[in-house]
Amino acid sequence: MRIVFLNALPLNAIPLKTFMIYCTRDMDKIKFFIDVASKIESYIRHEATVKLVNELFKIDLKSSSGLYTYQRDDKLIIVTLKKPIRGVEVETVKPEDLDIALCSIKTIEEIFDDPVFDDP
Repeated sequence: MRIVFLNALPLNAIPLKTFMIYCTRDMDKIKFFIDVASKIESYIRHEATVKLVNELFKIDLKSSSGLYTYQRDDKLIIVTLKKPIRGVEVETVKPEDLDIALCSIKTIEEIFDDPVFDDP
């Protein structure tokens, strides 16, 4: 399973016509999925956010300005600032500044067969 860190959810990266997005902010569940991931990628450019994510989850992501493209069964971890300041580069980020959600994209047929909603 591929875990993908994003700073937003770009709907244009999802080639499906009909889909649903399910998210949870349960940190234990987020940590569980990071621990069992076979691959972890980041599409977060903001270096201070990436540094804090690495500290919180004990991983080694690099900042990236690449474009995300959805792959079936991706689990998305979307990391945003709770109160973004437009036009200003935020130099330091604290855990309480972040909103972190684990999201899964599913077609109607896949909705009830996703472990994001099972207890770890």
